Amino acid sequence: MSSIDGVSVIYEGEKEVFMLRRNQDFLVQVVKGEAVLLNAKTGDYFGLNEVGNDFYQLVDGQRTFNEIVELLDKEYIVEKAVLESDLGELAKQLLEREILFEEQ
Repeated sequence: MSSIDGVSVIYEGEKEVFMLRRNQDFLVQVVKGEAVLLNAKTGDYFGLNEVGNDFYQLVDGQRTFNEIVELLDKEYIVEKAVLESDLGELAKQLLEREILFEEQ
């Protein structure tokens, strides 16, 4: 395991694999495809656009980061490299705010 921009990465061959799971302290309210995540313990909240919400909904502790990117790449008309970069940045933010955790 190594680290990229402070986020631990497990290497599977040549691919980076992030195993992520949700912090169960967060309540989710979805309105018109966008989500507000509210930490029930601290009152902190974080907003997600439609793509971010789709990403968050696919995080289940069973899928890797790359598997989620593959699923969303089939749903959105965007270059895969852009999607992967944007979702990587989102994952980093969600990890930093402890909205997501790395699955060991």
